[in-house]
Amino acid sequence: MRIVNTFISDTDNIPPYVEISLRQARKMNPGLEIDFISKKPADYFEELHVNWIPQDDIKHPMLDDFRRLSWFDNHGTPNTTYPSPAGFWQKTCERIYYVMAHVYNNQYQKVFHFENDVLLYGKLRELELLGEKMKITDMSPTQSTFAFCYFPNAEQLINLCASFNYLLTRGNAKLQEWVGDHISEMSLAKMVLSTGAIESFPTLPKNIQYGSFLFDPGSYGQFLGGTNNGHGSRFTDPKHYIGQAINEGLEVGFVDDKPYVINKDKIYYKLFNLHIHSKNLGEFV
Repeated sequence: MRIVNTFISDTDNIPPYVEISLRQARKMNPGLEIDFISKKPADYFEELHVNWIPQDDIKHPMLDDFRRLSWFDNHGTPNTTYPSPAGFWQKTCERIYYVMAHVYNNQYQKVFHFENDVLLYGKLRELELLGEKMKITDMSPTQSTFAFCYFPNAEQLINLCASFNYLLTRGNAKLQEWVGDHISEMSLAKMVLSTGAIESFPTLPKNIQYGSFLFDPGSYGQFLGGTNNGHGSRFTDPKHYIGQAINEGLEVGFVDDKPYVINKDKIYYKLFNLHIHSKNLGEFV
């Protein structure tokens, strides 16, 4: 069991919120191996016992195929707290291939990956009986996220990336017709999820399993902390399953510094993670 996270970039800079995410992960998982793939190591990696994996050292034919097939636009979002650079969607999808290549090249098993604006509130060893399928976090009718995910073995990651590469051959217009949204790794993941090849962690009380934990694809963190696009706290996206549930009375809050979801019967469910889209992670640790 280990964590493999990334910041895939053309620059040496790692955003400051990444440190908060990694510190929280290390606090909750003091003995677990953490690998981090990036251009350069951050100065706190040694303190946190994070294994730096040089981005430029990772090679795999399927990563090469993705770069050849990818037609993602040079998309960036400049007017945000942390502006996303040109090629943003290229990099967010490409990171899954880097994780795949690192896991495959080392034949790791039981690997967890989460995004750099995610905070963990549980120990990964508390997640038992995860089954044999890869798990991501489903968010809406058109998007599933890799905000928090589980890869039981390298073979399933290979199959996922092969599916992504096949979908890219279908072209942007055809995929938008299928999914009804712009194309990113989230919409590609949704298409694969719909085939049953991968599963979603439970995100709402109605599909609870794995003890009492729920998982945040992005919506709970947006409600508590706002977004990177100027929305304040208590923001809900009506297209998100969780946003719809909150608008219908589902409650989200903190008890003893831990986030909980509370249903209409006042049953409390622990959130294993929060995806803090606003990047203000320091407010939630």
